[in-house]
Amino acid sequence: MREKFLSFLLAAALTACLAAYLFYHVGLISWMRELSAAQWGTLVLLIFLASLIISQGYRFIIHVRPWNQGHLTRSLALLTILTGTLAAYTYFLDIVVQDWLSNLGENTPSTSSLLLKGGLVSLILSLLIIWIDYSWFAFARYSKETIHRLREARNKKELQFILLRSQLTPHFLFNSLNTASYLATSHPDQAEDFIRKLAFNFNNLIRNGIQPLNSLERELEIVDNFMHLMRVRYGDKVILEKRIKPGTEQNFLPALGIQLLVENALKHNIASLDAPLKIMVTADQLQVVVANTLTQKPDKVESTGIGLKNLRERYLHYGRSVPEISEGGGFYEVRLPYVTPNLSQR
Repeated sequence: MREKFLSFLLAAALTACLAAYLFYHVGLISWMRELSAAQWGTLVLLIFLASLIISQGYRFIIHVRPWNQGHLTRSLALLTILTGTLAAYTYFLDIVVQDWLSNLGENTPSTSSLLLKGGLVSLILSLLIIWIDYSWFAFARYSKETIHRLREARNKKELQFILLRSQLTPHFLFNSLNTASYLATSHPDQAEDFIRKLAFNFNNLIRNGIQPLNSLERELEIVDNFMHLMRVRYGDKVILEKRIKPGTEQNFLPALGIQLLVENALKHNIASLDAPLKIMVTADQLQVVVANTLTQKPDKVESTGIGLKNLRERYLHYGRSVPEISEGGGFYEVRLPYVTPNLSQR
C-alpha cells in the first residue's frame, strides 16, 4: 500500500509539473489565477486520472515483465503506457483550456502549440523515466551481486578460519600424547604427573576457549602453562627466557602462535643436560621474536604438518604478511608481527 501511494504521488507530481510547464510556454500562467473553483476541480481531476493510470500501469508492467525477463518488451510497454497517457492527458488538457478560453474574448492567448509541445515533452519524459527505471534496476542488480560475492568470500574465509582454529587443539593433543607415550615407557614415575598436568591444561583450554586472537599477555600465560607441563619430561634440559618490553602486553597475536613455535622447538631438537635447549621469547613494540638454539636433531620426527602452515594461513586471514623465519649462528628464529584486530575479529 505504501509503495502504491508513493508511485501515485510521483505520477501526480509529474503530471502537475507537465501542466505548469505547458501553461507557462503558451503564456497561460497568469490566466490560471482567474480559474473558478469548478475549473480548478476539473484540472485536479485530469491530474488525478492521469496519475492513477500511470502509477497503476507502471506497477502492472513491472510486475508482469521484470527487467531480467526482457529489456525490449518492458521498455516498449513502459513507453506505450507513459507516452500514451501523457499525450492523452495533454490532449484533454488542450480541450478544456480551449473551452475555457473561448468564453474570455478575442485577446486570450493561443493554445495552438500546447498539444505539439505536450506530445514532444511526453515522449522525452517517458524515455527519461524508462532510463531511470533501468538504471535503478542495473544498480540494484550490481549491488546484489556484489554483496553476494562478498558474502560468499567472507563465508569461505570464515569456514577456512574455523578449520584452522579446529586444528589447534589436535596439534597440541598430538604432541602431548607423544610425550605421554614416551614417559609411560621410559619414565613411568613421571607419566602420571604429566597426565594430571595435561588434564589441567586441557580443562583450562576448553574453559577459556580458543579465541581468534590473544593478547601477548594471554599468550605468555599459555606458554608458561605449557612449559610447566613440559618440565615434567625435560626438567632442566629446557630453558625458557622471556624479554618483554613494558607496554607490549596488550598487543594481539594469532591464538597459540607462540606455543606452536615452542612445541616445534622441542620437537625438532634433542635437549640434554650437557646441551640444553634454550628458547627465548622477545617482544618489542613491533613484533614478537621466538628463537631457539639448534641442538642435535632427532633421528625420526613425527609431525602432523600443521604448525607453521597453520600460523601462516591465520596471518593471511588477517591480511598480514607471513611470519619471517631465519636460521643462522646456531639459532632458529621466527618473527611474529602484531595483528590489529577489527571489533568483529576479537
